[in-house]
Amino acid sequence: MLQLDISPYQRFLGLVLEREGAGEVVIRLPFRPEFLRADDSDSLHGGITAGLIDIAGAYAMVTHFKVGVATIDLRIDFLRPARATDLLATGRVVKAGRRVSVADIEVTDAAGTLVAVGRGLYASPETPS
Repeated sequence: MLQLDISPYQRFLGLVLEREGAGEVVIRLPFRPEFLRADDSDSLHGGITAGLIDIAGAYAMVTHFKVGVATIDLRIDFLRPARATDLLATGRVVKAGRRVSVADIEVTDAAGTLVAVGRGLYASPETPS
């Protein structure tokens, strides 16, 4: 089983692994008021969603390669504000290449509404020659 509590940032976020499989993970981010973008807002800061997207993509890669990977590039489309609710990120490996690998990530709110999508490029682990 994957361990999400190996980094201080991930422990701070309080991430919960909901499901893992070959090339796929589902990670829940429990809502906390500290994630709001402003004191008078009910919308989460985009950086929280971006971090969740990156983590879900990287861990999808871990289910494939069995080791950690480094992020090369990350693209995010924020489709609507993520409100004060838990978020669920589903990361899937799209391509596991020799040097660069690609994962797609979808983030939904507690009602199942799609709030953001992302695509991450990750450095594939080196294979012994």
